[in-house]
Amino acid sequence: MSPIRILVAAAWLFAAGAACAEVRIVPQDSGVKVRLRGISAVSADVAWASGREGTVLRTVDGGKHWQTIKVPDAGELDFRDVEGFDADTAVVLSIGPGEASRVYRTEDGGKSWKFALQNKDPRAFFDCMAFQGTDGWMLGDPIEGRFQVYRSRNAGKDWQLTPNGPKAVDGEAAFAASGTCIAATNTHVVVVTGGDAARAHVLNVGTNEWYATEPAKSKKSESSGFFSAASSGNHTFLLVGGDYKSESKPGLIAGLSFAKKNGAGIASLAELDPPLRGYRSAIACGDRFSSPCIAVGPSGVEAENAQPSHIRLSLLSGTGYDAIDLAGSIGWMSGDGGRIARVEISD
Repeated sequence: MSPIRILVAAAWLFAAGAACAEVRIVPQDSGVKVRLRGISAVSADVAWASGREGTVLRTVDGGKHWQTIKVPDAGELDFRDVEGFDADTAVVLSIGPGEASRVYRTEDGGKSWKFALQNKDPRAFFDCMAFQGTDGWMLGDPIEGRFQVYRSRNAGKDWQLTPNGPKAVDGEAAFAASGTCIAATNTHVVVVTGGDAARAHVLNVGTNEWYATEPAKSKKSESSGFFSAASSGNHTFLLVGGDYKSESKPGLIAGLSFAKKNGAGIASLAELDPPLRGYRSAIACGDRFSSPCIAVGPSGVEAENAQPSHIRLSLLSGTGYDAIDLAGSIGWMSGDGGRIARVEISD
């Protein structure tokens, strides 16, 4: 059966003038029914997805066909994050207390898998990964007042726990909703949090210095905060979230920027209006100035222009998704019931 094509044309107002971006959402058949909270767009042809029951998916033909891959002895694991490097190489992260938190890696398209990291601390809980080239970062919930941050310098083959993760206040945690609670560029790593403090922690890669924003002013609860961050260019990020127990209530969106004060790094968080139409678990931004940033959640998909000072929102779809990733102007979204869709952005 031919997929239904959802075509949305929206105008985005930028600081340099008006630009138009056309976003096409093309539903595809994943071949599975499990909830898929991990997605990684490698190219216009190659993508990986992951989810419950130890499920990993791969396409090498733009999503026309999705191959179901089972990781051995992982049938009870929930793979919340997947990061693909090419058609053959990927790492997947499972969540859960103690030894349920793991990272696996394949170099042969999923025919075989090796343990890259297995948590042994019963207090620990892995949340999300991000890569900038072969440099990788993985975030875990706080232990003894500090978030756990692991580093890989070889595309996820090996991981080391860094000695000084960002400090957390009581009741502050990260959300493993889409594998995007950490984001990385060549210069910065951003960790977003919620609970009793919804804020961003920023690592200056050059100085190895962590610093944090002031918490968001929005009402706090253990189920609310920031869930995802994405670089929107020019040393700025967009953060999205909300309350996952109240999916239809307005969600959070904020701009994050960096500066120096008295020689030290500082980060500024600005909550933006209008708010999102609902809780959003993930955001991804295109790599061109005219490309929008697209946020997804169980209650729908909407787009934001990439300049926080000129924010403008447009609802693209009322269909829910949990995760999104873009490779240039092409990407994918994934969600509950095995839902998966290709995203195509054109000027």
